[in-house]
Amino acid sequence: MNLKINNNLFFYLFLIIFSFLIYSRSPCLFTSGRYYIAEFIFFYEYSSTNNLFDSLKYVYSEAKYFELWTNLSAIFGTRFGYSPNLITVYFAFLIKFLLIIYILLSNSILLIDKRYKLIFLSFVLISTSITPEVWLTTLHSKSFFGLLTYIMIFQDFSKFNKKKFFFFRAAIVFNGLSSIYSSIAAISFFFRYFFDKNKNNFINFIYSLFPLIINFLIFIYYSIIDFGINSRFVYENDKILNLIYNTLIRPILGGNISKYIFYEYLIEFKYSLGLFFFVIFSFFGIYIYKKKDFILNIIITSFLTN
Repeated sequence: MNLKINNNLFFYLFLIIFSFLIYSRSPCLFTSGRYYIAEFIFFYEYSSTNNLFDSLKYVYSEAKYFELWTNLSAIFGTRFGYSPNLITVYFAFLIKFLLIIYILLSNSILLIDKRYKLIFLSFVLISTSITPEVWLTTLHSKSFFGLLTYIMIFQDFSKFNKKKFFFFRAAIVFNGLSSIYSSIAAISFFFRYFFDKNKNNFINFIYSLFPLIINFLIFIYYSIIDFGINSRFVYENDKILNLIYNTLIRPILGGNISKYIFYEYLIEFKYSLGLFFFVIFSFFGIYIYKKKDFILNIIITSFLTN
């Protein structure tokens, strides 16, 4: 009984604390809403001039992937008499609120201790990378859907029943249709099955494939339309170098220092640099395959593939 009371106290206490922290970062947004954001230019404007079904399946052609949560926000903001400026804020808050609830309540094979859950939530919600420009907008909620899906990969299913599996897999599909990051997480669901082969992990992977396939088909369709007039998806060596810079160098050294070092010195050795990282990743892949740490393998493979 005491353990149950302590768990409930822990849940409600930190649910309130983290919810207050979200509110305290931008309290004015909860009363006045957001203005002049991309949702209004594309999603809300489209929803206001089209029927419900077309608005629900709207795809922003420049993004080339489906964003269900933003579409739902646009529908509520244009059809039910609510202020669109407030709708986008509260829809964005809702996914953060659900992320807090899931992390605090879930049995995870990764966040196995309450302290780990609090540390993870602190990084997610108070990180300096979450700037005011992306705070509490449904268009940027895809990052938090991605984080939610990533944590779901490490769910402990030992106490799951059929009802819980139904909602869990429905959430996988919904998250994947709402966030490109969540749909790409199908690769991580595959690796969980690869490292721990059982029926439940396989079914979870199959469900995660559905939004990935949808987004892949959308990407192919709009890429064919843009082919020949947009060079965004044409292969160039410089794009590979920019990928290396933005994913491996800039996050470690920061913006100004890394940009100076990379473009003043390392760019001259671009082919050698590409070969170097290819060799490093190859050895890293061999190390992962041979190592038997189940959770570490999933984390590393998720990082490398997502």
